[in-house]
Amino acid sequence: MFPGIDPNTQTFLLWALAILVMAWTWIPALVSALGGTRLSHGLTSQAAGSDQTAGPDEALWANQLTQLGYEPIGAGWLRVNFAGSEWALYTPVRVFRNASAHVYAFMQKAPAPFHFWPGAVFATCWSDGVLLLTDNNSNAEPDFEDEFIRQGIVTLNLADIETIHRNVTEAMIRSGRRPDSDSSPEALFLALQRYLGPEAKRAHGRAGTQYLFVHILIHLCASMPSLTLVSLTHWSLPFINLILALILGLGESSHKRQYARAVRAAFRNEQIVPKGEGS
Repeated sequence: MFPGIDPNTQTFLLWALAILVMAWTWIPALVSALGGTRLSHGLTSQAAGSDQTAGPDEALWANQLTQLGYEPIGAGWLRVNFAGSEWALYTPVRVFRNASAHVYAFMQKAPAPFHFWPGAVFATCWSDGVLLLTDNNSNAEPDFEDEFIRQGIVTLNLADIETIHRNVTEAMIRSGRRPDSDSSPEALFLALQRYLGPEAKRAHGRAGTQYLFVHILIHLCASMPSLTLVSLTHWSLPFINLILALILGLGESSHKRQYARAVRAAFRNEQIVPKGEGS
């Protein structure tokens, strides 16, 4: 194939290159499938809401939270290591708080390639370890028997979400539960890691298993014709797998970017003026 290079050396180099290309996504997928997904967090020195270059999607939620009486108290990040076929997913977070109501509100920026702020989540940490989340991007009914209570409706009006969260919070207080006295951003991040970590492990474990199954099957099917005609030491076999890995990787990357653009466009087209801000 390459003039002046020994055929065995050519085959070795092609196999090495093919393995490197496949390993870039296969290794994190394998670790995820084996339960190695990990969620970590950290705080940053940037104050929530201090970014003067905030885009319209971030400003939409921050302005609503401010009008509802929430003040920015910090910023940080969540990172999922070994997220399916991805080595890591990084998510910036902005944290707000209404101290008198014992309620946090936090905004999460969708990881690459989405790069936009899809909404806000209201949260209350309880002294018995329970975490209550109310999300504006999911229709969910709460299960008060769980330690991780999730609820929400799909809306761009955060006042509706906050009303739901406050009503449930007041009902839980009347039932004898007490909010956690630690109202720092770190307390919220620790609670999120405690409950979202196992959830991320399950979700990305399934994604990693599915990714490996599909890709291994595709490579086996593509390799079978060559295996029937030549041996493993022939350059055509690693060459086919290398080209196939590149095509699959580029195709999946292109599909993710196109989907991300479509999601961002749909979100921005559907943005509404929150109640009280316009006629």
